[in-house]
Parts: sequence; C-alpha cells; structure tokens
Amino acid sequence: MSRVLVLCAVVAAIAAPAVLAADPVPGDFKNAAGYCKALRQAKGAEAFQKEWGKNRNAKNAFGKCVSQTAKARAAKRGDEARDGAGAAATAECKRQRTADPAKFAKDYKNFGQCVKAAKGAEGDDD
Repeated sequence: MSRVLVLCAVVAAIAAPAVLAADPVPGDFKNAAGYCKALRQAKGAEAFQKEWGKNRNAKNAFGKCVSQTAKARAAKRGDEARDGAGAAATAECKRQRTADPAKFAKDYKNFGQCVKAAKGAEGDDD
C-alpha cells in the first residue's frame, strides 16, 4: 500500500508543474509562429483549435493565431515608435541624413542605429 502512495506522489509531483504551467508569452519568442507553436503544444491541439479556429471547419487556427499575434506585435512596435523620444530621435536622424549623407553613412550603419543612439543621448539628459 505504501508503494502505491509513493508512486502516486511521484506521478503527482511530475504532472503538477505541467498542468500548472502558465501559457507562453508572445514576447518570449522570436516571431509569432514560434509563439503559436508553443501555445498549441501547451494547450493541446483540440483546445488550441477551439480557441483560434474561427471558420466553419476550425482548421485555420494556427494561421489565425500567427496573424493576430503578428498584428498585435506590430501595433505595439508602432506605439513605441510614436512616443515622444522616438519621434524626436527620428526627426533628428532625418535631419542629419539630409544635411550630410556621407557623414551619416560613415557614422551609422543604418537609420535604426542613428535613432537608437539619438534616443540614448536624450535619455542621458534626465
């Protein structure tokens, strides 16, 4: 009898973390497809199809998940780019690039590098 209880305790200790594990977070993944694969694996195929499959045969769940996740990430990036520091840094980099394209090319690998550097310089003033 005690062996059965020990065996049950071991099985419960192994299975409990898997059951209680939180769903994956989109920000932890390189792209939306990776997130959706992990989500499908965490929830199980049937639950994933039920949550994301919205057409008549519920077979488009993975595509819906990827599409909606990618749109949400793009919207978040757009919000970050429109903040005050981002707008000022972008304007400054456009001004620099227009004023002296050769110097701009020498100083920065690409436009994004300039914006990142300009944001960092603005943050130092605080």
